[in-house]
Amino acid sequence: MKEHDPVKALKNDVGITAALAVRGIKIFLADKMGVFFALLAPIIILMLYLLFLGDIQIDALKAQLEGIPYEEKTVSAIVDGWMIAGVMAVSCITVTFTSQNVLVKDRENGTLADFLAAPVKRGAIAASYMIFNIIVSAIICLAVLCLAFIYLAITGWYLTAADVFAAIGNTLLSIISVSVLATLASLTFIKTEGAHSGFVGILSAAIGFLIGAYMPVSTFPTAIQYVTLFLPGTYSAGIFRSIFMEGAIAELGFEPVREGIREAYSVNMDFFGKTIGVDIIAVILVSVTVLLFAAYAVIQIILVKKNKFFNK
Repeated sequence: MKEHDPVKALKNDVGITAALAVRGIKIFLADKMGVFFALLAPIIILMLYLLFLGDIQIDALKAQLEGIPYEEKTVSAIVDGWMIAGVMAVSCITVTFTSQNVLVKDRENGTLADFLAAPVKRGAIAASYMIFNIIVSAIICLAVLCLAFIYLAITGWYLTAADVFAAIGNTLLSIISVSVLATLASLTFIKTEGAHSGFVGILSAAIGFLIGAYMPVSTFPTAIQYVTLFLPGTYSAGIFRSIFMEGAIAELGFEPVREGIREAYSVNMDFFGKTIGVDIIAVILVSVTVLLFAAYAVIQIILVKKNKFFNK
């Protein structure tokens, strides 16, 4: 009787997972229109800012600073930082959900059924889709981040080297947290390309408002502000705002003024009545990511036992 070798079995599972993940990456990147539509949300937000939101926010900030000495470039840099933070936060969400259409297509055209008929663990298949999703989303979102750095270098650079690395790290952490949700949604209730397109469309329209990409969260009614605290993207956006805005905010002369701007633009967040800074926001985002992975693992185990995991 042939003995079971756990090390060999693990290597086999890892190899299969890696191969399937590479397959997903190649399929997604080969679809040029798919890549374009994944970039569409940040492009739309950028155009909204350049055409409408930028001047509105600059005028609002100038009104807040009335009677206080400031430089025009500092005001523009603060608003630019707020805009870039919103673009990045929305990108990490919409790109991650959009790129998971490879799984939805596989499910609809029967490719997934072929995988399930092979002697491959369902957990390995699910992991491959999540890994592919994280890698593809990271490629696109880091490209958007590079464009943001170029834009800020041209219009006004207030970042340190630590800020650049923090922006990269927050981008990756944000993608990982959203990828859990995107994969779980595509494994369970999103079963067709039509449903996936509709869901992503609704998500793209709503998420920018909810996490404060189009207008500061501080302008929302208190009840809506508290609702946003249940979205991982809210904390991702909070960290991005601190990274991209703090350097310019520090150029203003009076601490009460700086603190007022941090609160007005949700650099400091109202967490159920208590003001929290970027350090606590980062801890919350990491904790939420860990909890999402734990919830994903539990849900996967339950669905496998009920033979509903991947079912049409």
